[in-house]
Amino acid sequence: MGVAWPHQPFLEVLALPPDADLLDIGAGEGALVREWRRRSTGRTEGIDPRPGAGIHRGRAEALPYMTGAFDAVLLVRTLAHLPDVSAALLEAWRVLRPGGRLVLAAHGADHLRATWHALGRPAADGGPENALRAALAEARHPALRLDVRRPISVAAADARELVDTYGLSVSANGQRFPEQDTAHLAVYLAYKTN
Repeated sequence: MGVAWPHQPFLEVLALPPDADLLDIGAGEGALVREWRRRSTGRTEGIDPRPGAGIHRGRAEALPYMTGAFDAVLLVRTLAHLPDVSAALLEAWRVLRPGGRLVLAAHGADHLRATWHALGRPAADGGPENALRAALAEARHPALRLDVRRPISVAAADARELVDTYGLSVSANGQRFPEQDTAHLAVYLAYKTN
């Protein structure tokens, strides 16, 4: 809906050491990278096929980094946009140091559930999170699941933008908004042991 995810609570849940070297794959405009740089003394990199300022151009399936270069590799709301998820996960695992964390995140089942209901659309059953779990299972990376939930208020204009983003022909009736809802990010942490 054009509203940036609240990166601060996401990074707090990860509890990374402040000197961790971090790579954000699918960094886009770089909001998460900038937030981590504000709180970190470690090396922070971002990569995206259409990068914003301070982000490197590149693909998740062919990372231009040395093996074992990072303490944390993040793919936040990214897997659904990749042509080869398996290759991307192999590359992310390759650039992780032993003891490092692979962090995958996608919208969870509760994400904007009330808004979709107000729009007359059924809530997705797991949505993008299902694809994330399937990718982890295929890659054979056991992971710890965490959730980041934040209450939000969705105005009629926000709902219209959401409908337009998805190309739907649903009316965002102003009488049903503002809607008190939840932004939900399902986060999976896989640790590299060797």
